[in-house]
Amino acid sequence: MVEEFVAYLKEQVRNHSIYVWGAQGQKKPTITEAWIRKKEKTRRNADRAIAHWKKEVRDGYGDVLRAFDCSGLGTFYFLKHDLIDHDLNANGLFLLCDPIERSALRAGDMVFRISGGRAVHVGYAIDADRIVEAKGRDVGVVESPVKGWDRFGRPPFFRSRRILKLRSPYMRGEDVRELQRALKQNGFDPGQPDGVFGKKTERALKRYQRAHGLKADGIAGKMTYEALGLRA
Repeated sequence: MVEEFVAYLKEQVRNHSIYVWGAQGQKKPTITEAWIRKKEKTRRNADRAIAHWKKEVRDGYGDVLRAFDCSGLGTFYFLKHDLIDHDLNANGLFLLCDPIERSALRAGDMVFRISGGRAVHVGYAIDADRIVEAKGRDVGVVESPVKGWDRFGRPPFFRSRRILKLRSPYMRGEDVRELQRALKQNGFDPGQPDGVFGKKTERALKRYQRAHGLKADGIAGKMTYEALGLRA
């Protein structure tokens, strides 16, 4: 599910999706100048959103782009996949999440900007270092480094981890990379953290398990995650 969510986010970046206040995934033919003016709260903001939309249409993205605001980018997907049962704004998504540290950020987590004790903007992590956000009316949906965010959270439907082990084809993903980083930080070198669970990762994991009194089976499950200080 996390990988599908990340693929969805990257698709919106590739398709040059736009920012419109209150939008949740609308596309052609719904998106029109009149529709944008109806959604936006001020003439100035409507003019900005319309100018950006027209630019993207001229550049050939009119048939594929969608419209979102910051929370709509997430809730459109979450509602479609029955992960939530009602619309949520940025603060609603903030309250939904378990708080996490920046160092624990992984794909599927959310990042928030806070003002007056409330979340006023939200982005979505695609890995430990980059996010996708519906940034604003002049730029639309973009991918950016994780920088300048106040809080970090993990939604309940992305809490659980896969059991990771050596198999063919190799398991891949940001969760593998996080495991590799944790092993390396604990002195058990799995090689370059590349997100691929290969033989070197298995060997490092077995050495870690043996050193910490765990069953040295090379399988990362609940007890291994907890020993490494990673949420299971």
